[in-house]
Amino acid sequence: MEKNEEMQNRRDLTFLIQEAAFAEKIPFFHILDCDLLADGKKARSIIFLGIPLYEPLLLMEQSIYGTDGESKCTMAQKKVESYLRNFSDKLEILGYNTVIKLPDILPDDEANRLFEMTKTGFVGKNHRFIVEDYGCRNYIGYILSDAPLMGGDYRYPEYDENLCGGCTLCLDQCPGGALKENGFTKERCENYRENSKNQVEIAAKSIRKCDVCYACCPIGTKTRWQSADSSV
Repeated sequence: MEKNEEMQNRRDLTFLIQEAAFAEKIPFFHILDCDLLADGKKARSIIFLGIPLYEPLLLMEQSIYGTDGESKCTMAQKKVESYLRNFSDKLEILGYNTVIKLPDILPDDEANRLFEMTKTGFVGKNHRFIVEDYGCRNYIGYILSDAPLMGGDYRYPEYDENLCGGCTLCLDQCPGGALKENGFTKERCENYRENSKNQVEIAAKSIRKCDVCYACCPIGTKTRWQSADSSV
C-alpha cells in the first residue's frame, strides 16, 4: 500500500512539473530519473530546461554589474537561468533540495554526458549536443534535485543516432584550430574567442564572439544563421 502511494506521489509531482513546463511553452524539457542510473548518483532526478537558438544574438555576451561586481553571460544563459530558478523555487517550496547548473557556452563534457543520457540527441564532432530540429543551436541548463520524479518526456521520441557521418565542416572551418578529429582544445577556443580582433561589438558592453561551430552545422532545419566570423 505504501509503495503504491509513493508511486502515485511520484506521478503527481512529475505531472505538476511537466504541466508547468508545457504551460510556459519551454521548448526543451526532459526529466532524468537518477534512480535508474548506476550507483554514485548525486541526485534523485535531473530536470533539463532549454531553448533553441533561433538567432545568433542569443549568444551575444553582455557585461552585467551587480553587488559582486562585473559578470559576463549570454542572452541565452540569462533566459535559461530564469527558467531554472523558477522551477527550482517550485521544488523548494514543496520541500525538495535543488542545485542549478548553468553550463558554459563552450563545449562542456560533463553537461554533454548528462544530455546524452536523455536520448533526445547526440554529441557531434563539434562537441556540442545536437537535437533533431535545432541541431547544435540550442542552450540547455539543468537542475539536480532530490525530488523523486519520473523520467522522460512523452512529447518526443528517442533521437540519439549520430548523424554527423562523414561531415567535417566544423573541423575544417574552426578558425581557432580548437576542433580536431581527436578532440576539442578548450584553451585554443578561449584564446581565439577572447581576442578582440575576432569579436564584433553589437553595442556598449555587448559582444558577439566566434560561433562558427554553431553556424556551420547543417543539422537542424529550424535554426540556420550566418557566423559572426567574416573570415569563414
